[in-house]
Amino acid sequence: MSTGPLHGIRVIDLTDDSGRFATKLLAESGASVVRIGHGTPGPAMRDAAEAAKGGLLDWWYDGGKRRADIDLDTEAGREAYRLLAEVADLIIDTEPPGRLQSLGLAHAELVKTNPRLVQVSLTPFGLTGPRKDWQSSDLVAAAMGGVLSVSGTAEQAVNPWGRQSLHVASMMATVCAIAGVYSARETGTGQLVDLSMHEVVSTTVEQIFFQHWFDDILEPMFGMPKHALRMASRHWLGAYTVTPAKTGACMVTVSPRPVAMYQWMGEQGDEEGALLGAMAPEEYLAQVERGMTAFKNFAKTVDSGTLFHKAQELHVAFGEVQTVAQVAQNPQYEFRKTFRPFDGHEHVKTPGPFAVFSETPSPMPRAPEPQPTDIDDIVREWGAIPAPRPSTHALRSGPYSAGKPLDGIRVVDFTWVLAGPMCCRILGDLGADILKFQTAERATLVNSPDFPYYYVWNRSKRSASLNMKHEKALEIIRPMIEQSDVIIENFSAGVLARWGIGYEQVKEWNPGIIYVTMSGPGHEGPWKNMITYAPTIHALCGLTHLSNPADRLDVGPGFSLNDHAAGFLGAIGVLSAVEARRSTGTGQRVDIAQMETGTYLIGSAMLDYLSNGREAQPNGNVDPFGHHCPNEVYRCGDLREIALTVRTDDEWRRLCDVVGPLLALLARDSQCDTAAGRFERRADIDAALREWSQNRIARVAVQALQSVGIPAGMVQGGEDLMNDPQHVSRNLFRSGEHQVFGERPYDRFPGLWSGTDLEPYLLSPGYLGEHNFEIFTELSGMTDEEVALGMGDGLFG
Repeated sequence: MSTGPLHGIRVIDLTDDSGRFATKLLAESGASVVRIGHGTPGPAMRDAAEAAKGGLLDWWYDGGKRRADIDLDTEAGREAYRLLAEVADLIIDTEPPGRLQSLGLAHAELVKTNPRLVQVSLTPFGLTGPRKDWQSSDLVAAAMGGVLSVSGTAEQAVNPWGRQSLHVASMMATVCAIAGVYSARETGTGQLVDLSMHEVVSTTVEQIFFQHWFDDILEPMFGMPKHALRMASRHWLGAYTVTPAKTGACMVTVSPRPVAMYQWMGEQGDEEGALLGAMAPEEYLAQVERGMTAFKNFAKTVDSGTLFHKAQELHVAFGEVQTVAQVAQNPQYEFRKTFRPFDGHEHVKTPGPFAVFSETPSPMPRAPEPQPTDIDDIVREWGAIPAPRPSTHALRSGPYSAGKPLDGIRVVDFTWVLAGPMCCRILGDLGADILKFQTAERATLVNSPDFPYYYVWNRSKRSASLNMKHEKALEIIRPMIEQSDVIIENFSAGVLARWGIGYEQVKEWNPGIIYVTMSGPGHEGPWKNMITYAPTIHALCGLTHLSNPADRLDVGPGFSLNDHAAGFLGAIGVLSAVEARRSTGTGQRVDIAQMETGTYLIGSAMLDYLSNGREAQPNGNVDPFGHHCPNEVYRCGDLREIALTVRTDDEWRRLCDVVGPLLALLARDSQCDTAAGRFERRADIDAALREWSQNRIARVAVQALQSVGIPAGMVQGGEDLMNDPQHVSRNLFRSGEHQVFGERPYDRFPGLWSGTDLEPYLLSPGYLGEHNFEIFTELSGMTDEEVALGMGDGLFG
């Protein structure tokens, strides 16, 4: 039976809801995970035998993990924890700052008996700073981290469905965990990673900082405001939006080339389509708003499915807004076997794995363990796992790698736009030597070094240009691939193979190469040639449909959430395959379909539908799992918005004390003593809290709520985030001199590694091929003169 790429890694899972997705990803990849923490179960499974093993969220997050019955408040529990830590590779915890230290279980104590132990402490605001003890929730994290400043409508903030801020933080925790283990096995020294959910979320909202930092350029060029706005489904570029169709809804766009769609509209009798279709490219490309209006008007005459398939047939990136039931019937997913049964529970199905590993496939999904495993048995088993072999591959350091966790890994980067560049930015920040290959042909707008978007998402990389259609290109690229660990690309299926550097070819040159593909639908299947961008994928994977108020279909995430998630999962895939290579001695192909990434993010909804027949529906910010109520955003008297969440019955009582008379009747109503009862009275509770908020200053209201331990926070945009006291205290933002843009801010990696901040960072390249001379002389054996001559004959694009 397959054991997965992380087989042999021993993990202590001391997480609550905010971190259990991180350990899910590790367990799914074959790590041995022992769960000590506790999370909310979610709705009951419909089958009694399955319900006995756990609720919906237990099946989704905790399948494949073992349980250990350890109470850290007892000496016996602490001793059991120490025994596990002595033979573990990794701990992921979400304990409050200072708690483990107060129990004598701090990382500094544990490494005395296990020097290679890595610990990732994921907390709402970090282990230090003035707000380290503040409480948070998915909604509050989204508010304070900027998500709710761009997601929703001007009147109503709408959080992306399914606790995505918790997922984003958990994915970064997984990246740090595997990177930490890699570093520990190379150096013999463990790490404590202080990971702040607030920092992760704040630095993972596509447009906020590039608009805020570059308003001097963007406002005059594009009329783009400094403060990124909530515009429902309308993308910040204005080139993507969701619109009602004759039936259903569809995401429409003028990307990448809309002329064939205009012409087809004209053939159907649409006059505006005929006019646009007759224009020269420079004419219709200059009239994006007109084209979008034409698409929206025409959509009203056509069923959403027909519109979507016709647009894709004409290579225009439309995406039908699909329900959970429609997603479950997706023919691409059927071909790729995206929905897998649990071992021994054939009718319980779940999406996954997040990536397909060609040589070390992920194990079958397993049910959650309702009964604890004996600690002595776990210690005995973990202690018998052989020590990891030292890496047999040459260490390939870059100029900014020294002392960083991924020092020694080199990545050949053929990615563009956001998902792939974000993946490589993460790896580069952590010390990998990233060689970013690009030509002027693809350096359009967001892919151009002189555009602010590129500045934000392409730091920590060296830039090389190479025309892969040139007759000498393979001769130049081959030695570089032979001296690298990873190739990563997010083009459509087949592009690199046509260049002569498909996986089958390059693994002959370098059997240890890890080859990561990140196309939209995946490289095989009936939809493999579809054109997709993040808004397309949001529509097709179910995210857009679910991320709406109950009475709308046209909102969805207000930024490219799926691109960020695919970037995280790409980094996790790379690091997992690097770790697998330590055992197998060979590389492998890692295939990530970004459309599957989106459906994976709403995995609990898919599991519920496929296994229980319950179909999730859009319902604004209402907690879909029935645990948190109230859980909403309210506008205050100063017109600023606050988010607040009540997670427990005790927090409800404290909320009633803070709010006072407006909640007095509900406070005395025994129905509201439980979450289920509060859901029944949700309308009354929200009305009272809206009235209370309208008479409060937002910052004062938040302080009053946080002072009694209730998760609350203001909805923050770019200016707020730059001045956020917690970010300022932890020095999240710095400033550097860029050769094109001059002095500009940048954000550090959102975690501290044993107190260090991973400086120095290499700011984004100033122009394509900025590092051609050093890269091609260092790795391809060329002389400076040969590089100069190549520039003259088109070799470098």
